[in-house]
Amino acid sequence: MSDTKYPLNNKFERVSDLTHTIASFLEWAEQQKGLSLCEPYKPQYPWYMPIHTSKEQLLLEFFGIDLAALEREKRQMVGEYVKAA
Repeated sequence: MSDTKYPLNNKFERVSDLTHTIASFLEWAEQQKGLSLCEPYKPQYPWYMPIHTSKEQLLLEFFGIDLAALEREKRQMVGEYVKAA
């Protein structure tokens, strides 16, 4: 498989172990230490609310991977595999 043909899939594979480790740490911190990822309620208030974005989505965003584009690449890969079979 060409790195340039499926760049997001290649990038996802390169960071997969790291994202799993970070997600496991965040899950541990939440369950064992009661910590939550939060965002400001409103800029003018000093209150914070737990984020609603999944940890996995945050990690993909951090690593510059668009989930919808990654899914399109995967569908393209499957389609090419089916054609070749």
